[in-house]
Amino acid sequence: MRVKIILTDDHHLVRQGFRSLLSSHPGFEILAEASNGKELIQILDQGMLPDIVLMDVEMPELNGIEACQILNTNYPQVKVLMISMLNDKDTIQDAVNAGAKAYLFKNTSIQELTEAIQQVLNGGSYFGKEIAHALLGKSKKEDAIALAQLSDRELEILKLIAEGFSSTEIGSKLFISPRTVDTHRNNLIQKLKVNGIAGLVKIAIQNKLI
Repeated sequence: MRVKIILTDDHHLVRQGFRSLLSSHPGFEILAEASNGKELIQILDQGMLPDIVLMDVEMPELNGIEACQILNTNYPQVKVLMISMLNDKDTIQDAVNAGAKAYLFKNTSIQELTEAIQQVLNGGSYFGKEIAHALLGKSKKEDAIALAQLSDRELEILKLIAEGFSSTEIGSKLFISPRTVDTHRNNLIQKLKVNGIAGLVKIAIQNKLI
């Protein structure tokens, strides 16, 4: 028997791309397409039940996380594979908590997609190396908590470091010695748990400090 699949993504070209990709596999059958979570739920409520739903995260009206929560409650036999370009820890963790059995990026190969579908159908889950790496990283929420614990002076120095100023230049701006700036910089690296100045710059940019 062929695996019945519903594609759910708000971009028509993306759905067409996955339809073309999956249709080349004799074991897959595309039952329907939906442009958002609300349309997907309507299709299921009308009695069309797939084995697998391939679903984007960011969609209008009802996003993938919200739709996945509804499916997990009302249609637990339907397995959800999230497919997105979002690679942050918070989003992936939210998808897992909502009941998604797999999380893939949209540039996935047919080989990886097939492997993920088979593992999910066999009662397992699938998270590739890139996803595992993202889950092991720090989340934006964790960064925000760490940033909230910094003093005003530390935040000021973090911004200046991210803007590319040297210890001497920062010291001149703040009327402190370069050595004091270096001490603050080392404390920032420890508090924010990053590797060097590059890590400080990344956090500052991600949290829109500059």
